[in-house]
Amino acid sequence: MAFQQNVNIEMGFGVPGDIHTDGPTRTESLVVNSEGAQLNLVGRAFTKDASKNVAKVGGAIESGRVFAGILVNSKAYALTGLSGNPLAPTLAVADNTQADFLTMGDVVVQVSTACKIGDLVAYDTTTGELSTVAVGGSASGGKALIPNATVYRFPVTSGSGGLTVIRLTN
Repeated sequence: MAFQQNVNIEMGFGVPGDIHTDGPTRTESLVVNSEGAQLNLVGRAFTKDASKNVAKVGGAIESGRVFAGILVNSKAYALTGLSGNPLAPTLAVADNTQADFLTMGDVVVQVSTACKIGDLVAYDTTTGELSTVAVGGSASGGKALIPNATVYRFPVTSGSGGLTVIRLTN
């Protein structure tokens, strides 16, 4: 048996959608329904129809459609698994489920880019996947900035992204 060569400094601190700190938090309970177009994944960004109050993954913030929040509390939903394996672990929430969306507070999320503390948070308007941009930057095509959202803790050095904590102050 070989001797250990590396010691991991960064320890796991949560899964996407976990509330990170015990501070001011605001969530809203909404029905999520993306009509099967995309998976409703915990830790992703959602918008809601201002007249029906139903959330869907991604979506542009525009007239009649507002930011619903980040889907949180993965441990509160029934496990539906994946097609072909109903017991497979997943962060997907079924359509027409009552779900919690965070609009204020600190939450663990998966980002697809490297980030530093203070970076702005953007989301893909199709998939809700989160990414970051430097302060003063703007979201690239197919993405939109999340209002009042910044990287709060745990910078990510990998260019392919990783877990971090963002703070929303809406």
